[in-house]
Amino acid sequence: MKFAHIADAHLGAFTKNPALAECNLNAFIKAMEKCMEEKVDFIIIAGDLFHNPVPDMSMVNRAVEVMRRVRDLGIRIYVVYGSHDFSGGTTSLLDVLSSAGVFVKVVKYEIRDNRVVLIPVEDPAGVKIVGIPGLTASREVRYFEEGMFDFENLKKVHGPKIFVFHTTVMEVKPPHIKDTQAVPVSSFPRGFDYYAGGHLHERIEYMYSGAPLVYPGALFGATYNDLDEGQERGFYIVEDFKPRYIPVKVCGLEKKVVHADGLSARELYEKLEKYAMQDHGDKVVIIKVKGTLLSGRVSDIDFHKIRELVKRSARDVLLNTYGLKSQKSIEHSAVGESVEEIENTVFSEIADYGENFPRRLFEVLRQEKKEGERKADFEQRIWKSAQPVIMDAISAMTEKNNRVRVDTEKRENPKSKVSKKSQSRKKVSLFDFGDGL
Repeated sequence: MKFAHIADAHLGAFTKNPALAECNLNAFIKAMEKCMEEKVDFIIIAGDLFHNPVPDMSMVNRAVEVMRRVRDLGIRIYVVYGSHDFSGGTTSLLDVLSSAGVFVKVVKYEIRDNRVVLIPVEDPAGVKIVGIPGLTASREVRYFEEGMFDFENLKKVHGPKIFVFHTTVMEVKPPHIKDTQAVPVSSFPRGFDYYAGGHLHERIEYMYSGAPLVYPGALFGATYNDLDEGQERGFYIVEDFKPRYIPVKVCGLEKKVVHADGLSARELYEKLEKYAMQDHGDKVVIIKVKGTLLSGRVSDIDFHKIRELVKRSARDVLLNTYGLKSQKSIEHSAVGESVEEIENTVFSEIADYGENFPRRLFEVLRQEKKEGERKADFEQRIWKSAQPVIMDAISAMTEKNNRVRVDTEKRENPKSKVSKKSQSRKKVSLFDFGDGL
């Protein structure tokens, strides 16, 4: 038996950088073509196939085209929701494509005695696949924390089996990742032959219960920070449950850090100009400018011209000046070295119900009116995109308030049982978990 394990393709990311969006899509296409070349039996996509629940349809068409080529060769594709392409209470694109037969969602479950009982999906190769999706704001973590999963039935599932998940495991979480929503690996059911992870954008290999627990990392990258790290990207081919990493390279990356300390604004510009005029070989160029100018102001530097000079020979350029300061300017210290880092800090400070809510709403509200689009149509499109985000936030808010009430009741009456009214608030909701049937 031979299968591919892919995660975090984030198709539809980099909407402001068409060249990067194309690289991202090409990485997915290249991975699919490699799967066909390797003649795998099936493909597992462990969440965040898309960057949002309703991505750009021209990109979707190209992704679906290559997935149909895969299916036409008899290669099955199994998918779980990720935190980006899940949309609680509404139909996401994954639901539509699953109904159209492009792939199979392995989020199958029943509710028995107020607990989630996972139902395996059996592949023709004889392996059983069990999937747990990633939810908005990592709300699936609550299901682990509160014991809402009943894994007893999985002990009775015989033969080879794969556990697919899209969440952070505490034991393997890199220290620099701030995600506090994580579960101990002991929360996972034992006895599986392979644990196919998604959500963490770094390549991780771990052993749990005598079997590989693997994160392939982002297939290309979904953020500036992903690209800035300069990691090799790719996915896994797994044969007889032994993973083999397959690098995927679609465009070269070139990173340059320029230090401004001790330089005047003019001297810094000349230094940047000299670098910009080099041949960058059609690579994606990342320039990070940091430090404090000796004289002059940051605004004296024509960064637009630097970008244009680099683009003469580069595929695209990301110019990061958030770590650059001026002696003359009276500014607050930057809270990050990139727009993304600053946004992350702000989102974490204002997100009582998960960072994904303000981030997703921000992405919706920053959309621009299309050329020729009527104002009424534009407003309706924005509202249609914002509605599921708001509904998810309301759901998360309700969950949090209910847990606070239950905890308060337990503290006030430590020897008494939680009231039936409070218990009813903790019931598993299909709205929260998504329509996996």
